[in-house]
Amino acid sequence: MRNRIVSAFLLLIVGWVFAAHNVTEEYINSLGAESIDQLMVAAALEDPNDVPIKIKAILRLGELKAKEAVPVLIDALGYGSETIIRVGGTRKIYTYQVRLVAAKALAQIGDERAVHALASRAYQDEDPIVKRAAVQALGLMGNKAKDKYVLTVLYDLLDKTPDNALVADICEALGKIGDKSSFVYLLRVTQGPYLNSVKEVAQKSITQIKWNEPNVFETDKSGGGSGTQTPYTK
Repeated sequence: MRNRIVSAFLLLIVGWVFAAHNVTEEYINSLGAESIDQLMVAAALEDPNDVPIKIKAILRLGELKAKEAVPVLIDALGYGSETIIRVGGTRKIYTYQVRLVAAKALAQIGDERAVHALASRAYQDEDPIVKRAAVQALGLMGNKAKDKYVLTVLYDLLDKTPDNALVADICEALGKIGDKSSFVYLLRVTQGPYLNSVKEVAQKSITQIKWNEPNVFETDKSGGGSGTQTPYTK
């Protein structure tokens, strides 16, 4: 019975995609916690033609703070190896949008199982918008992202990126995470070749460091993130 319900749900929403995008969005937004299973199925769709539905389902799962959807959303973080998929030679599907909304949804849910995947996405993604969304999500995780792997990735990325906007996001995230090991990296930004607005973010983040808490690299905490990725592998 449950499989029939899920199948009927998918036929309904996928059938609406090409006829009435606004109706589809309205319908998905009307779904509540009782429909999380169906939303997870929609969020896991792989066909490029289903990207509009996939995005709407991911957004709704974030709004519902559906912790059971975290594995599906982590998978969605890696959706699409190309920035653009061409459908039928003319229509373009921008897969980065899936990764972008997945990062935002994971931030809304705030489950620490996502921190490693978000850090990897921040490091690996070819799209700067997705990189920034992943970093921002880690900042919103706050203390849950206080993790050796996460911080190692953020420090490495901070050292390598010339993008002032991304540097500002990393500095802000480091302030929200608040680990003492961030001090030297933030200090470098205040003295580096960055915009004054970026330096101000770094300076503010220095004031947010939790000096009374142990440096994460001096503890056994490795975090609750899923997987054993390194910054250099998916």
